Amino acid sequence: MGSLKSRGYISGQAGYGDRAAVPLGKGAGKANVFRILIAVVAVFFLVETIANGLVFLKMRDSDLQGGSLNFFTRASETKTVRPGDDVRFVPRLLLSRGKATMAELRRELRTPVRPPSLAFICPNLALSSLSLFVLSIATGLREIGYHVEVLTLKDGEFRSTWETMGVAVKLLKANSENVTTVDWLNYEGVIAVSLNTKSILDSLAQEPFTKVPVIWVITDDALGRRLGKYKAENSTELITDWIRSFKRADVVVFPDYALPMIYTTMDTGNFFVISGSPREVWTAEEYKLTHSRDSLRAQFEVHPDDSVIAVVGGPFLYNWRWREHALVIRAFTRTVSMLGNASQKGGRRIQLFIIGHGNHSSSYGAALQVMADHLKLKNGTVRYVGAGEDVIGVVWMSDAVVYGSFRDEQAFPPILGLAMSLGRPVIAPNRRAFREQISDGESGVLFPVGDEMKLSEAMIRVLGDNTLAVAIALTGQWKARNMHASNVSLGYGELLESILEFPAEAALPRRLDEAEKSLKGGWRWEMLFPANTSFQVSFQSRMGKRVRENDDVGSGVIDTLEVHWKLINSESRNFAEEIGSHASSVDLEIPSHSDLDEAKAIQEDLVAEKIEREELEWRKEVVQTSLEYITKMIRKTEVRKDELKERSDAEIQRNAQPLTIYEPYHGKGAWPFLHEENTLFRGLSLSTLDRRPGDDDVDAEVRLPGLLNETYYRNLLCEYGAFFSIANRIDLIHRNPWIGFQPWRASSKDVALTPAAEVALVKAISTGRDGDAVYFWARTDGHAGTWHRDSSVEHPEDFWGYCDSVNSGRCREAYSRCWRHMYGLPTTWTDLPPMPADGGTWSAMHSWAMPTPSFVEFMLFARVNIATAGYLMV
Repeated sequence: MGSLKSRGYISGQAGYGDRAAVPLGKGAGKANVFRILIAVVAVFFLVETIANGLVFLKMRDSDLQGGSLNFFTRASETKTVRPGDDVRFVPRLLLSRGKATMAELRRELRTPVRPPSLAFICPNLALSSLSLFVLSIATGLREIGYHVEVLTLKDGEFRSTWETMGVAVKLLKANSENVTTVDWLNYEGVIAVSLNTKSILDSLAQEPFTKVPVIWVITDDALGRRLGKYKAENSTELITDWIRSFKRADVVVFPDYALPMIYTTMDTGNFFVISGSPREVWTAEEYKLTHSRDSLRAQFEVHPDDSVIAVVGGPFLYNWRWREHALVIRAFTRTVSMLGNASQKGGRRIQLFIIGHGNHSSSYGAALQVMADHLKLKNGTVRYVGAGEDVIGVVWMSDAVVYGSFRDEQAFPPILGLAMSLGRPVIAPNRRAFREQISDGESGVLFPVGDEMKLSEAMIRVLGDNTLAVAIALTGQWKARNMHASNVSLGYGELLESILEFPAEAALPRRLDEAEKSLKGGWRWEMLFPANTSFQVSFQSRMGKRVRENDDVGSGVIDTLEVHWKLINSESRNFAEEIGSHASSVDLEIPSHSDLDEAKAIQEDLVAEKIEREELEWRKEVVQTSLEYITKMIRKTEVRKDELKERSDAEIQRNAQPLTIYEPYHGKGAWPFLHEENTLFRGLSLSTLDRRPGDDDVDAEVRLPGLLNETYYRNLLCEYGAFFSIANRIDLIHRNPWIGFQPWRASSKDVALTPAAEVALVKAISTGRDGDAVYFWARTDGHAGTWHRDSSVEHPEDFWGYCDSVNSGRCREAYSRCWRHMYGLPTTWTDLPPMPADGGTWSAMHSWAMPTPSFVEFMLFARVNIATAGYLMV
């Protein structure tokens, strides 16, 4: 070897045109280093390409037989797997616990009055595969015994389909704080579909909805593909925001086993898979509306008479995939030699398109070409197509599709479902997941794993017999149209039984083994497209002239959040830079913690001294004043101390009224159901943190700190905690002769006082028409209480029968125990006070008004029995 200079790497005389020699200065040395690095990289590229292309020559057939493959999965942030291991998704959720709970509930004596209620949250009501997916699941759950309602962020033409079924549809809107006008406590569970329903997940993360069971269905990898980018950009706040939403869901359901591994970063232990979706079928039909096979073949430079075999595989890369592709290429070589001029395509060449990852110019694509060259295949016969290219187009223009991944898949791969939906005959290994969906020779062709000869025979069988290929394609297309449909509804039914709590008044769903026999199979295509015509024809006639709507709301929640957090980070950086510039130009003395503590202590001393001085001056002034003036000043001081704010105009107006109705609430989710400008009502927050800002709501936690600051007692007392907080030093907070209460849920159930009823109530109180009376509203029938309007069970006229029906049959027991405890009655005493049965109705909620003195007496009576107050559920 000569020196670097003699070979032209320095002077540039060898291979660099007519350029003159460059002196060996500082710039020349740097340029030469770059040239050397480029040369080294090129050498390594060639070595890798040749190595990957020739290493298959030493491969034994036994390496691809059975389960002897050694895979090293590189799937979405997963850990390295040892040779011989197989990567599988195993959910942490144990459905067996739900089965045991349901078995116990079915043994109980229940008198339900309504079906269990579910809310489906959709991003929109566009005519799409997502809407069909939700429709099919909801229809199946209705057959199992659930009552279903649909709530959507955007209206669309699919609304008419829901309304035809008799399903209520509501339009959702969330404000900047993700607060909606929906009382989620009306539902036993919520099923949110699509990433674009994230704002609803955030709404359900606020009180009082934090305990409502939520299933979040994610059907695509749109967010998963960006997680790596977020990590690289150190977008911690954005990732944390998404993780918070994933964590709120009790279960995150995916329709494919690959998706949980793509979303590994978001996994909080609540991932689950229920395989199946009509998305592949819908995608295939929509694609065919805008593309033709002839144009696609022209695009990929494939002759119309050529035969094309497309090779697809799993979504993840692993180091030993080349072994599988090597076997496919060798089988393909044998197929080419066997068919020859006997091809049904008129003797034209047969091409093999291998769909992989990356782009077609990668080293792996070059390695495949080395393999093809060694097997003496013509140039261009074997082609590599990156995942970023038109994969659907390659599959559709092909004459057969081979699944070239020989791993034991957990479920039928979506890419094969897409190929079958496009009407392509598929060839797959005879693994369990493929045998469950493909009948060999009917809807596809199966071959033994790693058997090169059998794979070649399968290729010859499909390409050599056009009649057989068409029959297999049609059968496979029909099979793919309703693949997994019945299993999906049953899967969600089983999942719901595992996470839902069925209250006493709610009926239990049908047994799944019984429902499976009568459950209608298939996705609900017939509800969208006429069943008396060809599916493809009806799909094209309805969708062909329709402008495809965006399935997202606006630009989609992913893009919106990216812009939001980028803006926040940009403002933070600008602020930091501004502070830094000021700090560099001005000598700022930043106070330490000790300085702040000292300043705080000085301020407290000054305040204490001022208060003491004012008290001394006040005492001197009031020595000669009257008792009435002293009492007035004491009350004024206590009011200021208790309220810590000046009296507002609303408070002044409220004191002039005969009645104030308090609305107890807990959490931001209840804010939309509270009155804002009506002085007849006043909010009563059970938690200081969730109190409405800017309103004169009463803080029950401050007024009753011994109980309401503890979550256990706050949940145990419920509205009684609000009653006790008002009764405690009632003169300081309530100055009206009458007092009333109306829970926030009265508004959510549409049983709150109407404006006309408010006027009538105030008039009756002002005139004293009924004397010392108690006024009730919010009847037990309809949605006011626990009785459902559509319930087939007759509403019991007897009070004790109704009370037992909505309290698991323990109402009489609770009252008897309470009576014995209050009056010292013997344990054998079981008589209950008679209740009128005159055809009227009972009030199911704490919506009532009474004179203030009567309310104080009622609280004194109730305080004695606070231990048993939790049993009274009327």
